Amino acid sequence: MTGAENRRGKLGPARLAALALAALLAASPAGAQERKPVAGTSVSLAAPKGFEPATGFAGLMNKATQASVLVVELPAEAHAQLSALFENADAAKAGFARQNVTIAALDRVDVGGEKIPLLTGSQIAPNGGTFDKWIALFKGEKTVMLTVQAPKAAKLAPATVKTMIASVSLGKEPSLDDKLAALPFAIKPAAPFRVIDTIGGSGALLTVGDRDTDPSGTQPLMVVAYQTSAPVKPGQEEALSETLLKGTRNLENATIAERRHLPFAGGDGMLLRGGFKHPSGADKAFAQYLAIGPDGRFVRLIVMADESAMPQLQPAIDQTVASIAFTAK
Repeated sequence: MTGAENRRGKLGPARLAALALAALLAASPAGAQERKPVAGTSVSLAAPKGFEPATGFAGLMNKATQASVLVVELPAEAHAQLSALFENADAAKAGFARQNVTIAALDRVDVGGEKIPLLTGSQIAPNGGTFDKWIALFKGEKTVMLTVQAPKAAKLAPATVKTMIASVSLGKEPSLDDKLAALPFAIKPAAPFRVIDTIGGSGALLTVGDRDTDPSGTQPLMVVAYQTSAPVKPGQEEALSETLLKGTRNLENATIAERRHLPFAGGDGMLLRGGFKHPSGADKAFAQYLAIGPDGRFVRLIVMADESAMPQLQPAIDQTVASIAFTAK
């Protein structure tokens, strides 16, 4: 997130849960490649052969092996909180177990004379496959978490991962416009909504109000995210929409009052609208829009606000929804 320090609150667990998203590496030494910037981030690195810039998230992808490298940037102050997980193997094992990641070892990689912590482990995918996983934590203008993920069958060598991590350099944080331009979808927020930041190169976080962090949930919140997992078939919009809604923090027991198809992201979209009780006790309303693109990937927009505020926000929501479109990369 961006914004002056006096607007930042302590990061809530939902933001830190952005911890372990996945990523990659292949089988040839990264040192043999030229260091290149990762679009929409402050990171430059030398990628192993076979890896190309990803189109659905901030990072790299090897289509042949399905290995990936994901770059997630968080506020600078997140480093103090996250480093506690990366300085102690037992803490790392306990913390990442909540994300279904099994940590096996804590190592260190020399990056420009600085010892960068590197966690090594594995994760079982929803389809039952097992992925090797490496997670490194860097400190720059932003807190940078770099996650490497590869199927066991890819046999990605730890030495290859360490060589790639050793090549990492952190530059100036890109502008918000540059981050938005790197997303796999177009968005033009309508006032009073404003973009706080992008999320992992595949989503955008918006709010109404002065605070960039709002643990109490008093400000309206909008999240727009692009799918980075396996593609889905058109026609599954309604079932998928409900599954995603029930898997969203605080919306597990939401009441759906309206379901209907409507144009969204250039195609046939699905709208779910209803209400839920916030942990603060406040009555909240939500609206979720979802559309599946021509490649089987989907984009999802969800907005949450006090029930009393939602009618006044609806024109701005409608304008923002109308601006969403899949982009060709």
